[in-house]
Parts: sequence; structure tokens; C-alpha cells
Amino acid sequence: MPSAGENILTSISYQNLAYALRPGAPFVPAPKKKLPDVYRQAKLAVVGDLMAHEEQVAAALDKTTGEYDFNYAFRDVKEYLQGADYTIGNLETVFAGEAAGYSYYPRFNTPDAYAQAIAAAGFDLLTTANNHANDQNEPGIFRTIDILDQNGIGHIGTYKSAEARDEIKTATINGISFAFLSYTYGTNGLPLKQGDEWSVNLLDRDLIAGDIQRAKALNPDFIVILPHMGEEYAEEVSDQYKEWVQFMFDSGADIVLASHPHVLQPVTFETVTDADGSTRDCFADYSLGNFVTSQRTIPRDEGIILNLYFEKKNDEKARLIHVSFIPTWVEYISAAGAYDVHPIPIFKIVNTPPEQSELRARDIIRAKSAYSHILEVLLGGDSPGEGIEEELFIR
Repeated sequence: MPSAGENILTSISYQNLAYALRPGAPFVPAPKKKLPDVYRQAKLAVVGDLMAHEEQVAAALDKTTGEYDFNYAFRDVKEYLQGADYTIGNLETVFAGEAAGYSYYPRFNTPDAYAQAIAAAGFDLLTTANNHANDQNEPGIFRTIDILDQNGIGHIGTYKSAEARDEIKTATINGISFAFLSYTYGTNGLPLKQGDEWSVNLLDRDLIAGDIQRAKALNPDFIVILPHMGEEYAEEVSDQYKEWVQFMFDSGADIVLASHPHVLQPVTFETVTDADGSTRDCFADYSLGNFVTSQRTIPRDEGIILNLYFEKKNDEKARLIHVSFIPTWVEYISAAGAYDVHPIPIFKIVNTPPEQSELRARDIIRAKSAYSHILEVLLGGDSPGEGIEEELFIR
């Protein structure tokens, strides 16, 4: 019998322990309790070209103070950019400073305030390897990096040293890890400084394959490549660039997010078989179109916010589980007749009462037409429902 103050359960557990410890007694481990599965999720938002033409800079200038403010350009999309866990875009200009003279096409140089607005809009990473990266020569490349650093914006594709170029850009987002790489087909014929060719990543198979191998050594969940390539203004993808994407997949990339055509192009899903016989599900977009631009030739005023949804179960490799997009259209001239170059989700345009809209009637008609064209490119014209949807899922 248990002594005073000792309960029956305690007495029994002591007896069991004594039995288990006697010589020759078999060890019986306690059953393991199954822990609940842990799911991690991350959402990446990706947009196309962030340009800075003369009309955009003019709209940003306060003539009374001489100061620039580009926040107007993101007022209708900021909620979508900030609503993602990580947001990426293509910076199609440089920040060489006022002393270098602000300039536009074909050799851009934009006020630093544009970087401030991009940061405030919610961008986490910009790809800077594109055909305008060397518009203001090496000083422009280096100062652009400095300005992005000062505004807390990550960047990939241009560098201030060979050592910086060799570092693999990584990010862990809600427990899901990514490695990012970026390259451009060229710099509009402007040669890089001799001996400093590392300052801009150029599209080179050996360079890309080597970088992918070094990224693989870090064991990320996803290797993402952001190439600047394609035929400008072509809505169809040429075999040449399909081959480039396939090369990137075969070399180990999981996701390819391309830019340069300035118009929307299709996306693709591929299952790739690696040398060891294992398979990977890969995804690529060939062009997301323009995001902020003064280009008005249809369909250069169209774009999307691409949303990539990822999930990771326990310690398994993460998966891309959904891909969606938000159709956007870029306003150019407001109903008041002033420059107001900024992207607007087409859902917002259609669902704003006419008496409250700042758009011209003909622009509302154009935005609806842009919506139909975007669905034609990405969904083959199929709409999941009646009217205008805010976000549409490809998979």
C-alpha cells in the first residue's frame, strides 16, 4: 500500500520503473508522439519594367521647390506590392546623380527620389542587369548600387567589385529559401570599362551554369534567374529564348522571370528530369510587360503583377503551389489633362463609379480592352467568371 501522501499512480509508476531496471529486463521505449505537420507559406510578387521617361519625371517635379516626388506612380498598386512577402521588379534606369544631368531614352538618368518611391511602394529586390545598366557608364552603375543600398532595396545583376559579383544573392522568406541570379543580353552597345567586365552580368552560358552550381551548394529551396532578354515588342516568344529558358532549367534553375520585350508574353510550366533521374517542376515567364512607363503603343501600356505562392511542409523541399496575376494598365494623361503616368489594376478602374474616376472615358474603354488581351495571352482568352476579376489564377 502507498504510504501516507503517496497516490496509487505514483506507486505503480515506481513499481514499473523497478521492474524495468531489474537485470535482464527488456527495454521498452515509450511510444513517440507524432508532432503535427508544420506548413510554411510565402508569396512573391513580381512586376515588369520600372521605367522613367521624361513625362514621368515632369509629373514628379514640384516646380515651387525643385524637389521630385515619384510616390504618385505607385498609389494604386502599393497595397498589392506591400501585401506580398517579397516583391521584385526590373529597374530600367540608373541613378547617376543630378550633376550627370537627368536624361531619358536612349540613355537614362533619373532623380534619386525615384528609388525612394520604389522603396516606399514595397519593393524588396530589383534586377539591375539590363540594356540600360551602363547608360551613364561605370560611375552610373556604381552610384545606382549606392542609392539602392541607401534606400534598403536589394539588387542583383550589377556590382562594384568582382568579389561582390561572386556572392550569391539569397533570401529566406517565412522559412523558404531562394537564391537569385540576374543577367542581360547586352548594354546597348556601350562597352563596359576594360578590366571591370564583372560590373554587369552578361548572358553567358558558362557564367550562368557556374553560378547555378554555386547557388546549388547553398541548398536553397528555389534557384530563381532574372534574365533580361527577348525581342522588344514581340508578343510571341522566339525559339532562341525558349532555348535559353530550357538551358537554365536544365542547368538547375527552378524559376525564370524574364524581362525586356516591354509587352506581355506567355508563361510556361515544365517538368525537368535531372541527371540523377529525379524530376523538378519549373516555371518561367518570358515577359511581364511594362509596369511603369510612358510608352503608349498598344499593348505596351499593359502589364501584370505576377503572384507566386509557395508552400513548405516540415523539412521537405518547398513547392510552387499557385501562380496568379493581377492585370494592370498604365494611365498617361489624367482627365484634367496632366501627366499622371502610373499603373492601375484594371479591376479598380472598372469598379470605380464614373463620377469618381480620374480617368478619361476613352481610357476606361482602353483598360477593358487591355484586360481582354491580357487574358488572351495568359489564359488563352478564358475568363473564370463574368466581368473583371481582381486576381486570376493560372494554376
